Amino acid sequence: MAASTLLVGGLVGLTPAPAQAGTQECPAVVVVAARGSDQNEFLEPTRYSDEAPWVSNGYEERNIRAFLQYSEQRYREQTGTSLMKDVHVLALDGSVYPAEFPTPHLTEDDEEVDNREFARRALDVVRERPPHLLAYDAVSGFVESLRTGVRGTMGYIDAWEESTGCTPGYILIGYSQGALVLAPQEQEFAERGRLIGSLYLGNPLLAPGDATVVGQPNRGGGLLSSLPDSVAPHPADGVQHLNYCVADDFVCDITSSAATGSLTTKGGAHANYFLEIEGNGASEYDAQVADTFAGWVTGYTPNP
Repeated sequence: MAASTLLVGGLVGLTPAPAQAGTQECPAVVVVAARGSDQNEFLEPTRYSDEAPWVSNGYEERNIRAFLQYSEQRYREQTGTSLMKDVHVLALDGSVYPAEFPTPHLTEDDEEVDNREFARRALDVVRERPPHLLAYDAVSGFVESLRTGVRGTMGYIDAWEESTGCTPGYILIGYSQGALVLAPQEQEFAERGRLIGSLYLGNPLLAPGDATVVGQPNRGGGLLSSLPDSVAPHPADGVQHLNYCVADDFVCDITSSAATGSLTTKGGAHANYFLEIEGNGASEYDAQVADTFAGWVTGYTPNP
């Protein structure tokens, strides 16, 4: 399987990426954020605390951004203090991780279509380009994006540390394809003694019965959960892990109903992590994930 091969091959030959401009102050914690497939539109540089000097480059994109903003808001409401004041968000930008998965867009954001209309649109696409070529475009683009991200992440981090002189603790947050990019980095971060924890949203590698899961998925098995142990990235030992997978997320909870819902609603449950809190309120699982993250941040003690 192409995705299996690249997860192994991508661990060698790291390619450094340009570092962000340094600051006069070092954060205690850095969130390394890797966005999901095709999330290259909402690249909004963000300051997550009025008390922090750091602004992200925006490449954390909408789901991870919404999660971090919710975590800051919730912590302030609970404690009256800022969670993110000593946390810098260092997202993998397009130079190191393109986040590509080139597939036809059959629905617009927040658009729901019935099966008949969806089938009509799909037929129009197929008339323009045969299915086998569409599949080739998607797979080859995804594989190259993932290979680039896996190979380049540690070089990106090293370049940032060199330019700033900072050696913080790290929390890895990956959404969807981003989880595939960050999971293979855990061992290196852990060997350096500065990996606080790893948080994945909609993780394709999620295995049924994983004890780190929050969200009560129906099956809890991801699209790539059947990868052999010899090629799948292994979680770092002794490090905190959390997988957030909601029911019917077709990427981490693959079922027939999840797949159908994702096709007719532009990603279904998978696309909505932390994006609907303002309108619908946070779920108990949203709150649990945010509180766990807050505990990682506040509980970190830098190594001497």
